[in-house]
Amino acid sequence: MSNIPTRGQYILIDTPDSVGDAATPKKQQKGQRIVGWVMDKIGPWEDHRNRGYQRLWAEYWRLWRGKWSQEDRNRESERSRLIAPALAQAIDQTVSELEEGIFGKEVWFDIVDDLEDQDRVDALMARDFLLEDFDAVNAKDAVSEAVLNAAIFGTGIVKLNTIVSREHKLERDEEGTLKQGGKERVYVTVESIRADEFIPDPSGKTIQEMLGVAHRIKRPMHSVLEKIESGMYRKDALDMLMPGHGATEGQEIDKDDPQAMTQPTDSDQVDVVEYHGKIPLELLNELTEARTALDDILAAEDEEDPVDLRGEMVEVIVTIANEGVLLRAIPNPFVMKDRSIIAFQFEKVPGRFWGRGISEKGYNPQKALDAELRARQDALGFISSPMIAVDSGRIPRSTKLEIKPGKIWTTQGNPAEIVNPVSIGEINPATFNQTDAMERMVQMGTGSFDTASALKSQSQSGANGVSSNSMMMGAFVKRAKKAIQSIDRNFLTPLVQKVMWRYMQFMPRRYPQDYEFNVKATLGMVAREVESANLNQTMAMMPEEFGKARLVVAQAIIEMGSAPNKAQILKTINEALAPPPPEVQQQQQELAEAQRQAALAQLQGALLANQKTIAEIKKLLAEAEKFAHAAGVEDDKLVIQMNELKVQLAELEEYRVSNQLQLKKLDQQNRALDQKDRELDIKEKVANKPKPAAK
Repeated sequence: MSNIPTRGQYILIDTPDSVGDAATPKKQQKGQRIVGWVMDKIGPWEDHRNRGYQRLWAEYWRLWRGKWSQEDRNRESERSRLIAPALAQAIDQTVSELEEGIFGKEVWFDIVDDLEDQDRVDALMARDFLLEDFDAVNAKDAVSEAVLNAAIFGTGIVKLNTIVSREHKLERDEEGTLKQGGKERVYVTVESIRADEFIPDPSGKTIQEMLGVAHRIKRPMHSVLEKIESGMYRKDALDMLMPGHGATEGQEIDKDDPQAMTQPTDSDQVDVVEYHGKIPLELLNELTEARTALDDILAAEDEEDPVDLRGEMVEVIVTIANEGVLLRAIPNPFVMKDRSIIAFQFEKVPGRFWGRGISEKGYNPQKALDAELRARQDALGFISSPMIAVDSGRIPRSTKLEIKPGKIWTTQGNPAEIVNPVSIGEINPATFNQTDAMERMVQMGTGSFDTASALKSQSQSGANGVSSNSMMMGAFVKRAKKAIQSIDRNFLTPLVQKVMWRYMQFMPRRYPQDYEFNVKATLGMVAREVESANLNQTMAMMPEEFGKARLVVAQAIIEMGSAPNKAQILKTINEALAPPPPEVQQQQQELAEAQRQAALAQLQGALLANQKTIAEIKKLLAEAEKFAHAAGVEDDKLVIQMNELKVQLAELEEYRVSNQLQLKKLDQQNRALDQKDRELDIKEKVANKPKPAAK
């Protein structure tokens, strides 16, 4: 029995801790050998994980949340509890940049184009259905949480749960009564797993390579009971199920969090371990085969015999409550026999399962920054709060030793000799400037980009600050691209593929066949700003003659923006870049031909007029010479006029030669255009030629 206080009174109740063995049912549940085998594996795995990472993860968690603990003191005399937000800012900024890069577009994954498959309608419908199903289970939130966990702990983990649930729809019956509509269907939910809740086999480096992995978490009692009622969990577990502490009580990385301090008397919770991996086939056969009372007696006698691990192993999913109650043990039900857990490293650590996150990269400069701030804060306490040295033998014993405005000190003698202030000294102002260097070290270690620091450096160095900020942003963009590509390959692509496989298996009408998907991760906000600035500079350097090239660059800039009329602008640009319809092309060709014929006719008319003018001038010269010869007049004026006419005649002759050359060039251009028209006609005939039927 235990005494539990209730508002000043005590009542006696039976709790699992107080009743001990008396609360254990006499009848043993079927499948206890599976429970023992699985828990014997998980226990050492969990101890191995805790020895290597629990203390570090707990400190990373506190640094991100800004919570102080006694373990975080840099020295025994440290009194300040300040925690600088530099590391938390780096984590939040990097995660937000990655989320923007992953979900920046409404369609964040697409079908990989197969050139041999010309029918893409079914594939696009499957993609849209999958996007709709992801939104129905709020998969984006789980993906974002997994990325955040990876940034904090170095490794992100998600679990896929295949459930049957009713669609969330409302409808009215014939009488107009509002009721829940929809039908029951299969959903594949995405659940994010925190690193300290995941127990991997330490001998493996990937999920599929390991003997098995486990997810340990606390669940409400009613949730487990509902699954027993629905048939998902075993009925024989109902009599043995009770709220319990669990083996990890007090070992959580956030053990000081109020939610982690929940006791069985505060709420009904069950410690649930879900194992995905291999177990000996003989253990599963003992559970699934029909057994008699004699078999149970023989099994109880052989319970202490070790299981032969050299026998055949089978892939299973085992769920255990409170480390002793078997809730479920089933063979892997999926066609591909793949495990429903995906793990990815935020940054690759070669040869290891656990990766490196933002917290690990910025841990040391963050600790140095906290030590600097706390030392300064402690020193300010000595300086700002006055300390007094008192001759205790020369003041009344009843004197209250405190300092406040209007305080009266009674002394037995000269107060200047009895009461004196004690000065510790002044703080060096340079110590506070050192925090800037520490913050910069955090940014260097994590690769984050701090806008405030960038603006400060720009205001101090002017134009040089702009170039240095551009270099900082470029480095941040490169790291963000690297992280996004790693998340694409190791997390998002397997996630989409595994979800697609499960929907194909359990919803074949909606997903009739498999497709190869490609996650379309884009750039984050900072990366978009950098790319937009570069594209603006590129477009400014283009000459006006490159109209279509400028439109293509403008299209790229608009696609990376978030203008309210973005779709309308892109539609207009696409219409300007798209080739005109065939009838418009024909009209343009006819207009160009007409303009060419008109230019040719105009040139020929000018040539004829030029020839006529030359003939007239020649006639005038002949008449002038004849008249001069007949008259015998050597008039200077006439000579001058004749010379002028000869000059004009020479100019006209040059103009005639130039016109002939232009006419020849125009004729050559006409021949080239005719040749192109013939080639286009041949290509069009080849394209319209019917293809032979496939054999």
